[in-house]
Order: sequence, then structure tokens, then C-alpha cells
Amino acid sequence: MKKLLSLAAILLLSGCYTGTSLFDGPACNSPKPAPAPAPEPCVQPIIQPVPCAQPVVAPKYERLAGVIYFAIGSDYLNDADRAELSRIAQYARANNTPVKVLGHASHKVSQAALSKKDAINRDISIKRTQKVANTLASMGVNPSLISASAYSDTRPAETEVDARTEALNRRVEIYFGY
Repeated sequence: MKKLLSLAAILLLSGCYTGTSLFDGPACNSPKPAPAPAPEPCVQPIIQPVPCAQPVVAPKYERLAGVIYFAIGSDYLNDADRAELSRIAQYARANNTPVKVLGHASHKVSQAALSKKDAINRDISIKRTQKVANTLASMGVNPSLISASAYSDTRPAETEVDARTEALNRRVEIYFGY
């Protein structure tokens, strides 16, 4: 009798038993709902904005090598920027160090371009990233050691409340791996 009650309890608790009598047997042959698909991994494609829901944190094996700031809508590198990139390239060449280039844009666009803001910011962050990565490669950094990602205006360094904080978001960050 105890075995019969144990079997009945297991069937009832498992949700498999749907009959009116213990002798009807389990009704577990009905199709089970398909499992939910696994969430997409947070992939960071090269030279593309990253649509990650969670913030991306730099691993401990990366060290900030430098930051290049840009004018509104520009990917122009001035002499000071080139000098900074030369310093970074010299270290990367001497130590055969991996270099990560991360391009960003501010939220600001002209009033006429508000409807195209996302595309404009994506494009300018890609151009900035490519300009810095290509400049480092032209300065002798092994291109196979350069990785690059563009984030548009999705990862601001500062909340944009004035021209100064907005300017801090128009940047390319360069990291060394070690």
C-alpha cells in the first residue's frame, strides 16, 4: 500500500498523472513545450557598434594607453594626436603588445539631422576607429595585433549637460593587452 501511495504521490507531484483513477496510468506522453531559446551572446564585432544590454567592462589584462578626442563630426587627427599615437605605436612595436581601439561619438547632431542621429553617430564612430587603427598600423604596429570596435553614442564617458561633457564623448580609447 505504501508503494502505491508513493507512486501516486510521484505522479501527482510530477504533473504527469491526469487520470481519475490511480490505475489509469501516467499521461506523460503528451508533447512538452519546447525549451526557451538560449539568449544571444554579447558579441563585439570588429568596427561595428555593440548592441549589448549589459555594460562591457574592460578585463584586468587591459591597460588604457591613451585617448584621442575629436571635433564635432570629425575624424581628423591633428599633430598632437599623431604624436600620442606615435608614442603608443612605439610601445606596442617594442613589446609586441595587442592593441584595442574603441571608437565613440557624442549624442549631439545638428537639428536637421535628428532623424538620422543613430546612423550618423554610428558612421562617425566607425570612421574615427578606422582612422586610429589604420594610423597605428601605418606606424608599424602589427595589424594582426590590432582589434577595433565602434560603439556610436552607446557608451558615453560623461552625461552630456554642456559642451565640455559632450566633447569628452567624442573619443577613441586605446588599450594595451598584457
